Amino acid sequence: MIYNGELYVIATRAQGEDNRRKIVATLSSISRALSASPDRTTIPNIEFILSVEDKIDDVNGVGHPIWAFSRKISEESAWLMPDFGFWAWGHWSNNIGPFGQAVDRVKTTETGLAFSDKERKLVWRGKLSFAPKLRRALLDAARNKSWGDVKELVWNRKTNFLTMEDHCRYMFIAHAEGRSYSGSLKYRQACRSVVIAHQLQYIQHYHYLLVSSGPHQNYVEVSRDFSDLPETMESLLHDLDAAERIANNSVSTFRERYLTPAAEACYWRALWNGWATVTPNVTSALESRINESGFEGGLRYESFMLLDSRDMLQFSFKDYEIWAT
Repeated sequence: MIYNGELYVIATRAQGEDNRRKIVATLSSISRALSASPDRTTIPNIEFILSVEDKIDDVNGVGHPIWAFSRKISEESAWLMPDFGFWAWGHWSNNIGPFGQAVDRVKTTETGLAFSDKERKLVWRGKLSFAPKLRRALLDAARNKSWGDVKELVWNRKTNFLTMEDHCRYMFIAHAEGRSYSGSLKYRQACRSVVIAHQLQYIQHYHYLLVSSGPHQNYVEVSRDFSDLPETMESLLHDLDAAERIANNSVSTFRERYLTPAAEACYWRALWNGWATVTPNVTSALESRINESGFEGGLRYESFMLLDSRDMLQFSFKDYEIWAT
């Protein structure tokens, strides 16, 4: 919950170190947005449930609207929030780090690198274990093509590995969804390159900004089975001026504006305000739950972050309250 401009945790139910990292990153993003608010007194008091799972289908025992990283068009009860990678993304096999740091590495890589100097190929690296049919279609469409540098990534052996910033040395970067959405899209959009994506099934909080045609086009859309990818690539390679315009539009829309910490904080505030307009006023209920020890019905974010991993994944403020008093 958010109460008097501060973030509290009432309960958690999750499994595994990967989910713990996502919980930490998401709550940290919310806390940063709260700290960036010009006037915390204007922030509504709200209670909410958020999910760090890849799919809404993975959430068990929740029968009411939740906040999620992505959803299908039909899943209208899910409210979209920025995914955990906007804070940081890293584990034993992949240490991309804070999103802002990843963008800085991209900018350094592209310093002095004109679009015309980039490799005139389509690059993609990814695991086939996520959405194997979809991603194999991408590999098949680019196989034996002079413009293709599309390869399966084997994490444990680092086979075909490229850093995120290495992708920016190519004019064209392919994007394919994974188990649901793919959090790698925002990193690809950090490059001054043309992102080529199939028709997306899952949407994230900023996907309404994707423009596939016209003077403000900022990416290229192909069919979900990539059957028209060869034709699309030939057209783009034939008109590099148009391709560069798309790449420039992508940078100005995403890297320089809407995928910045300031825009993310603005989105969080809009989410809180929108949520407050359609959910009950919880102020009186929260105040009635304050017990004699002064706890406001939840554990402050700062204290929650000091819990060990096991307690963080299976936390109940009711149990903590009994122990604390």
